[in-house]
Amino acid sequence: MQKSLFKISVLGFIFVGILGSLCHFFFEWSGKSTVIGLFCPINESCWEHLKLLFFPYLIWSVAEYFLRGKKAGIIFSKAVGVTVGMLAITAFFYTYTGIVGRSIEFLNILDFFIGVAAAFFTDFAMIKSAKFSKKSDTAGAGVLALWALLFFIYTFAPPFIPFFMDPVNFTYGL
Repeated sequence: MQKSLFKISVLGFIFVGILGSLCHFFFEWSGKSTVIGLFCPINESCWEHLKLLFFPYLIWSVAEYFLRGKKAGIIFSKAVGVTVGMLAITAFFYTYTGIVGRSIEFLNILDFFIGVAAAFFTDFAMIKSAKFSKKSDTAGAGVLALWALLFFIYTFAPPFIPFFMDPVNFTYGL
């Protein structure tokens, strides 16, 4: 099981890395479609860039849940994993920009992949421990639904704080 879990995690890392990278461009490529903007970044804010991890990871998580036979703990582990990944992205971004004083594109790309790795490392360790029940999956599904809802709401009505501000245009949301 551990070997197949590792292979699935590596495939997931590759899938999320590729799809997340492409998602960076989907909003512009779509002619700024509102529907695409719900799932892909609409601006350069840190909040919007968390969509690069969240939605591809969510797609992979649903697929993995069914491929692995709906085993208990997968959804909860994925919810914790993606939350850790998004926290890692945020922490790395604000730490390095606080030290350097500006955003550097190469480090932003590295930041995304650090977040993806943190998400998969976390969920791998949790799934491997196999200490969760179907009830924990209900909580995990709630966490994932809450994140999705927040992304949808804040696409249109984000709080007016720097985390949600586009540093290029100094705008918020759509």
